[in-house]
Amino acid sequence: MNLSKLTVAVVLSLPVFLILLFVVLIGAVPTSTCAGSLSGSGLQGATGASIDGLTEAQLQLARNGVAIGTQRGEPDTVILAELAAQATESTLRNLANPAVPESLNYSNDGLGHDGDSVGPHQLRVSVWGSVGIATLMNPIYQINWFYDQTDRITDRDRISPADLAQAVEVAKVNAYAGQLDLARRLYTEFANIDPASMPAAQAGQPDTGCGSNGAGAPLTAGASEFGAAIIRAAEKWIGTPYVWGGGDQAGPTEGGFDCSGLTLYAVYQASGGRVRLPHFTQAQQDHPDAHIVPFDQRQPGDLIFFTSPGETSSHHVAIYYGRNNQGQDLVLHAPQSGQTVTIAPLWDGDHLDVRRYSLPAEPSTSEVGKSL
Repeated sequence: MNLSKLTVAVVLSLPVFLILLFVVLIGAVPTSTCAGSLSGSGLQGATGASIDGLTEAQLQLARNGVAIGTQRGEPDTVILAELAAQATESTLRNLANPAVPESLNYSNDGLGHDGDSVGPHQLRVSVWGSVGIATLMNPIYQINWFYDQTDRITDRDRISPADLAQAVEVAKVNAYAGQLDLARRLYTEFANIDPASMPAAQAGQPDTGCGSNGAGAPLTAGASEFGAAIIRAAEKWIGTPYVWGGGDQAGPTEGGFDCSGLTLYAVYQASGGRVRLPHFTQAQQDHPDAHIVPFDQRQPGDLIFFTSPGETSSHHVAIYYGRNNQGQDLVLHAPQSGQTVTIAPLWDGDHLDVRRYSLPAEPSTSEVGKSL
């Protein structure tokens, strides 16, 4: 080829090259939406169900496992496999993972520590992360992911639920049969869901709420430096068991925290030891370093105190965590016996008081005695 022909060939090839480069660059832009490839959209709101040992958040994940499977027309054996997989992989929780720091920026039900796995189906970021962490932290996406995987398995309807779960999750040990009794109970509880009552999901559009009750939704910022420090101190202990009377300025005691033990620890650590709260909710609320804040002026890191109707003393305290992308308030707290330190939606029914703490000029030397 002579020089003139080579020049013409190069010039003619440039538009093709530039188009291909543009396509590659567009494909390289990471996604930040909560949307994934959603074939089923799930349901929001209270389940109205009660099963011993399961929280409302766990029941909502289970209900969406059934609802999405029903909406997609999956057979009952496949839905049972999905429920058994959730129960085995995450105990029906949308788990963040400290090994994946970005996952902590999304509302979750606690922390997992299995490699780089996140969510109710414990999807590995290194394997499935091309969709983006926002999508992986969306439990609705993960439930649809499980059903998408089963759709690719030959003769899946003839495979037992436990073996089908194993075929999808590819676990080192097939432990899914141990959760089949729970899966059947959950399926029976929610099997009467009418698919026609569920909103249709549209490809590329964010799922409603990015998960049940905002689970998996981005968390808002807006905290003061002190408020952010309070949150950082407390969220290190997400997943730690609730222990009545547990927790002091140094961390968990007897293996865990109660509600006021967690808050006294977080405020003490964030203040560098300058604010020492007592181990009693009403005393924390009345502490001289506590400032009354109108509810509509709450900020992340403020403490919220819960008082039952007709009572004069608060019975629970939580750290205000911010809002998810649906505007729903979230709190970080130690809920009750049988549960763990977690981030959860702020609930109704109690009178709420907000307190914000100020830093004294010198370390405080006085402390109210512990009272439970």
